[in-house]
Amino acid sequence: MTDEPTISAGGAVAVDTDELEAAALRLDDAASGLATAADEATSAALRAGGADGALLLYGQGRTAAEALEASAAAARDLARALRQAAATYAMVELRLTRDAAVVAGDDAAALRAQGGMDALAQEWPGAVAAADEALDRAGRVGGTAVAQLAWGGLIAGPAGLGVFGLGLLPVFAAGVAAIRARGTGTVGAGRAVVPGGSAATLDPLFTSQRVVAPGSLAAAAARIPASGAARVRVEQYRYPDGARAFAVYVAGTRSLGGSDPWDMTSNVGSFTGRRSDALATVEDALTQAGARPGDRLYAFGHSQGAMIAGQLEQTGVYDVRVLGTLGSPTVVDAGEATLTAQVRHADDPVAALAVGHELRTGGPGGFVVERVVDPPAGVHDLGLPGHHLETYVQTARAADGSADPRVLAFHERLAELAEAEPIEVREYGARR
Repeated sequence: MTDEPTISAGGAVAVDTDELEAAALRLDDAASGLATAADEATSAALRAGGADGALLLYGQGRTAAEALEASAAAARDLARALRQAAATYAMVELRLTRDAAVVAGDDAAALRAQGGMDALAQEWPGAVAAADEALDRAGRVGGTAVAQLAWGGLIAGPAGLGVFGLGLLPVFAAGVAAIRARGTGTVGAGRAVVPGGSAATLDPLFTSQRVVAPGSLAAAAARIPASGAARVRVEQYRYPDGARAFAVYVAGTRSLGGSDPWDMTSNVGSFTGRRSDALATVEDALTQAGARPGDRLYAFGHSQGAMIAGQLEQTGVYDVRVLGTLGSPTVVDAGEATLTAQVRHADDPVAALAVGHELRTGGPGGFVVERVVDPPAGVHDLGLPGHHLETYVQTARAADGSADPRVLAFHERLAELAEAEPIEVREYGARR
């Protein structure tokens, strides 16, 4: 039994609490003005008592005064709500700061953050509960994964070594919690990819002039190489005006190390913001397929491939129109011109790495699809069922079937490719 997917705007939007306070002050001023106007309307109604039609004039004056009083009260309530929201955002930030300080062993910083939290709680008691709720919601993706992973490690014991090589599952779960507290799994806007990495030798596996543009998130996700020798797929399109567009689909991790650049070394490199061998190889594949700087790019990836797709947007080399990620361990704060679709499973420990400081990424209309794939915890979690690409394709298909306007807008963006003439599709393997 699995949850139905939920579709959201992509986490919390960055908020300037000073701006909230400034808005609250403006509302206070407006409330004062409205209250003054209400008093004047009441006085006018009373003065009208001696005129012809006094009852009617008095009634109209009182109606106007009551409306003004109600507006003044609403302005005061909204001002207080803005201050409550500012206190909640501040409480969340202080908690994250405290947690990161604890992980880093910085006792002084942790104490300062705790002191700020205590003072804020005294002034705004409601901020505590509101922050609890916000952090609980933000931690839904990954929180289930961490709990299941830790439980699975406890019952699996040394078997966990076979899955993660050097680390037992409980240790991995603790590492996930530490990364989430630090917010390491997020990539801020404008952050450059650290140079490095060497392109591997590309092995052409498949070339065809027969290709149909993907019309949905699931259709695109299904083209990500999932098995066999293929590591990257590139589709080329040409518009009537001569402009070109490319769609790239990047596979996830395939090995621990060796000649395959889709290994743990590239995984760690991409996670820490570096140009890994896998990223350099994908860039080379795009170049060999004919892509040039400034060409339109529609980028999709799973797991490590999702990180690489995000890094392609970071480089700024291409006009990335769409960024679709499935089970990504990072969240890239893409530019306003990029429409993003993030698909995450709450019981995927890899996707859990990206949770900490959630972002609304890319341009307006970007969204996150979330689902629990396998709620019961057990030894089967050692196989990471929530991370499998085929499961992510199923989740994407369920999202495509929704009537959510953001998903429909995503389909419209993909339809840009249908307006172009498909030229060819290429698939490549790679070896160092």
